[in-house]
Amino acid sequence: MVVDEQLERADRVHRRTIGSAYERRDNSLNFLRLVLAVLVIVGHAVNLNRPWTPWETFNHTTIATIAVYGFFGISGYLIAGSAVRNTAGRFLWQRFLRIFPAFWVCLAVTAVVFGFVESLSLAGHCRTVSCYVHAPDSPFGYVYRNLFLQINQHSIADTPRGSFVPLEWNGSLWTLFYEFLCYLLLMVLAMVGLLRRRGATLALTTGLLVTITIITVDHGLSLHFSLAQNWILMNFMKFAAIFLVGALIYLYREVVPDSSLIALACAGLFAASLYIPTRGKFPAFAFTESALLAPLVAYPCLWLGAHLPFERIGATNDYSYGMYIYAFPVQQLLATWSGLQWSGLEYTSASIALTAVFATGSWWLIEKHALKLKKMEWVSFGRPTAGHG
Repeated sequence: MVVDEQLERADRVHRRTIGSAYERRDNSLNFLRLVLAVLVIVGHAVNLNRPWTPWETFNHTTIATIAVYGFFGISGYLIAGSAVRNTAGRFLWQRFLRIFPAFWVCLAVTAVVFGFVESLSLAGHCRTVSCYVHAPDSPFGYVYRNLFLQINQHSIADTPRGSFVPLEWNGSLWTLFYEFLCYLLLMVLAMVGLLRRRGATLALTTGLLVTITIITVDHGLSLHFSLAQNWILMNFMKFAAIFLVGALIYLYREVVPDSSLIALACAGLFAASLYIPTRGKFPAFAFTESALLAPLVAYPCLWLGAHLPFERIGATNDYSYGMYIYAFPVQQLLATWSGLQWSGLEYTSASIALTAVFATGSWWLIEKHALKLKKMEWVSFGRPTAGHG
């Protein structure tokens, strides 16, 4: 028996799969998500503090967009594990607790604090509570119109006005809608049994990638998947492709190699794709040739998460979500205060530092307490357990 266990352990070491790399609970994924959140801040700082210029992107792909791709790849891996382990009701409850409480508080803080402070700072704007509250794009409207992740109101009382992206209080929150849709997609796949048949999930993901490729290379079709048309479907397909690749890595974790060469190759191919001509389209607003290989981001991120020596950072207190949801309003307010006179380094550094304050408050006051409710037993419908096939 002891010999068999030793042989099995040696075989696992020899195979070196992603699954074996994540057998230990300690990993650097929380650290990596924090880094990605900071990269989003850096990417947005370019647009908010000075006019956008093409050479500050990778062929119209910003560093913030690339960081969001990384978020979806990591999330696909982690959420697939959650879908496998939990009933559908518990899975949905846990996802709700991770996203909504802090999101709702962020909406309220933006409406009550950020918007009003900005309004007081701008000449000719509302300088009384009554004026601010009764504006057509009121703070109350900002909260209730955006309650369910789909951002339908972007401004509050004709603010913000101080940056090069006016009338947009939080240009990061829109991706959360698609993140939650991806959660629901995995829940449905689990409930109908497709996660128990990982080959079916592989076929679904392959079909989605082929569909995206056809739409992208066919100019006539690509015109129908842009900011103006099929906006929700376009973004869901694009983000779901990255998310599902992360989920597939989880489902096939026992056979997917743990390889630095594969990670480097995926990162290199994705980097090369950023220089494919895109006919002037911006990846955030259309299917583009440079975004076709975005799902390749998932593997390098997961490989780094398994091998970076920063397991302790974020292991107990995860500030990455707070950094993501508060950065944009902080940056908008700083743009007004600075009068757009700060250097890029000053503006970015101040943005990260002040956002960290709000992210810390979000974790300790909201997120940490909400997550304590994850083990409630009142949700039990459906059991999305998964095997292999």
